Amino acid sequence: MYRNNRLKNRVILPFIFLSVVGCTTSYKPNSQVVPVEELAHYNPKDFANRKEVSNSSSSKEDEWIMKAIFYEQSNNFKKSNYFYKKLYDTTGKDAYLLKELKTALYSGVTSENISKLKGYISKHPKNLLAKRLILTSYIYAKRYEEAKEMTSSLLSQSQEARDFELSATPYIFTKDYNRAVELLKDAYNKSYNENILLKTTTILVNYLRDTSQAISILENHRLNKQCSQKICLQLISIYFQQNDIEKIVPIYKSLYRSTRKEKYAEKVVEGYLHLKDYGSAIEFLKKEYNNPEMLYSLYIESKSFDKADKLSRKLIKETKEPKWYAESAMVLYESTTNKDDKTMLKEVINRFEIAMKMGIKNTVYLNYYGYLLIDKNIDIKKGIRVIKKALEEQPENSAYLDSLALGYYKLGDCKESLNIMTKVIKIEGLKEEEIRNHWDLISTKCKK
Repeated sequence: MYRNNRLKNRVILPFIFLSVVGCTTSYKPNSQVVPVEELAHYNPKDFANRKEVSNSSSSKEDEWIMKAIFYEQSNNFKKSNYFYKKLYDTTGKDAYLLKELKTALYSGVTSENISKLKGYISKHPKNLLAKRLILTSYIYAKRYEEAKEMTSSLLSQSQEARDFELSATPYIFTKDYNRAVELLKDAYNKSYNENILLKTTTILVNYLRDTSQAISILENHRLNKQCSQKICLQLISIYFQQNDIEKIVPIYKSLYRSTRKEKYAEKVVEGYLHLKDYGSAIEFLKKEYNNPEMLYSLYIESKSFDKADKLSRKLIKETKEPKWYAESAMVLYESTTNKDDKTMLKEVINRFEIAMKMGIKNTVYLNYYGYLLIDKNIDIKKGIRVIKKALEEQPENSAYLDSLALGYYKLGDCKESLNIMTKVIKIEGLKEEEIRNHWDLISTKCKK
């Protein structure tokens, strides 16, 4: 049963992976689709077509300009928009119109001047900023068809990646994902921007169900550019959905080598464990990731008890921790073919005794030692005392109760042994071979 598994009570980290990065039930593009200007260099004296006005009007205009700029630089776009709107309503100047629309977007309100911006574009067809503004304003106002019309005008003049990305947005909102992906691919090919790539693959995986194309462009980026954490994690998430662990492991290994983050090294080991490739996991730990405890656990998992014993004795010298005396005792016992070898048993007991004197309290070690003392008829009473210490921490542990029942049976206390074993059966049933053997032994003789 778990008697043979007592040694395997190691902490093996669960094989958990992230869900696909950026995959949500509804796609939400960035709200700030128009980049913030360098406001520190913005001079109110430079406004074009400034009309001659009275000193009073000029003074008021200067005051509003300064307030609009101050609030804009403070990221208080709502107040900034209020003053730009006053400036435009009062003067009718185009520069104020553009600033009013931009701050309206940043403050999350729909401007009343979108139609006027359309007129401005008719007079200034080469003004890309104005076209970006009206396109973004249409998107914010959910006027997607008008936004699509403006994308054609914008892209006829611009080959900038940001304009292709912006132009994809109304197609995303209207669920024309194929066109959106085309535009996003153009944007990516002009910039190799990872955020654009992630947006593209999110749409491909979640909405077009074209996982193979998503993998292809992510792998191409990984091989020809670099595998940043967000790109690698996106790719890992897709492979995990396909349960393709063999492709996940080398990506985690690449992440560990570039970041030296332990969590990625642990994922490498978890992947190898999932594949039952203990040799590769051990090789990785020995050459790249120095983690003696994990290496020790892998030696146990792969039944390399001789190597585990050697490592445990090394860790005794390096750490002076009592648990390694207990671990070394267990692996020495497990690694020996003849379980009744007196010399071996003497050394096992010696190591356990050192661990006990040093204050070992782990219940796994206590039960293992106690059961050994009972099973090998070395010191049954002491074995019972040691197991009772383990039961103080875990009174309902069926493995520990099973050990205790065997101890009382060997002392000839059939009543106590049968009572305890009956409790074990209620918890575990008779599915485990060791429990069945003990139950047959105790119930048969004690009932007589």
